[in-house]
Amino acid sequence: MPTFLEQPTHALRGPDGQGWNRLSLNAHFDRLHQCGWQPRRFAALFEALTGRQQWGGFGRCFVGHPGSCGTCPVQLRRLAREGGIAWPERMPLLLARVRPWPLTPGALFADPASGRSSLELSPWQGRQPVLKAGWVEILNTPGHTISWCWQDGQGEAFWLVRDHPAADAAVVLSRKLGTGMRHELYGGPGEPRLAVLTCHGSCAHEAYHLQHLAADLADRPARASALGPEAEIPEQLPGVPLTRLAHNADSSLIHRDRSRDYGSSTVQLSWDMPFDETTATALLAHTVRLIAI
Repeated sequence: MPTFLEQPTHALRGPDGQGWNRLSLNAHFDRLHQCGWQPRRFAALFEALTGRQQWGGFGRCFVGHPGSCGTCPVQLRRLAREGGIAWPERMPLLLARVRPWPLTPGALFADPASGRSSLELSPWQGRQPVLKAGWVEILNTPGHTISWCWQDGQGEAFWLVRDHPAADAAVVLSRKLGTGMRHELYGGPGEPRLAVLTCHGSCAHEAYHLQHLAADLADRPARASALGPEAEIPEQLPGVPLTRLAHNADSSLIHRDRSRDYGSSTVQLSWDMPFDETTATALLAHTVRLIAI
């Protein structure tokens, strides 16, 4: 996995093959080595999470030469998963919005804010941000995945979905049902049933997807009222392609068009719990996990 990203070499003959002329400053700009653990934008974060780092889009290397990554504090923090965000309790899904840094007044060629940005993390309903974070903090946060980035009237955004730490203890009982499958979800052995998923046709999910969904559903406030208002969910989440949602009475539907990994499918979710905000959030977090990078 590349961590030291060497600066590109200068083309002495210039882009036209005739050499640089006196009007061009391109050969004199400083393009220092970069660190593959310091993303500055979404594309670089994706590269770092998938081990595809290339020069450009990353912060400068503090060491300045190859061979010292093993003792570099940036890499040591990354390997130890230190410096990540403190994930809010019972909030498996966060909306990350990219906020560009304001430019420095009076700066021309070397503005340190140019091309830099940070992130505001909010609940999926679009409420006030609950956290502010940098790109390196997201990279160093263990146990999460991201969606693809999209752009709307407020700028760039993407989803962050947390892997529930208790997912391994969740119980999923599956059996064949005609041409489909039936999955019963439990928070753990001997615990009450939480939901029943009926996949009509092929199952467009993995076993761990259902375990994380069960763990999210079981992670409810102790005094959650069964008589609270029923939550509303959007027909389609931005940044989640080929997927449509619906809810009616005590059941929900997830319809997914054919994709590279799965055939088209329709999943009916019958809830053994009130469809409140906790249930709706768990459902949407499950939907994002299905397409997460």
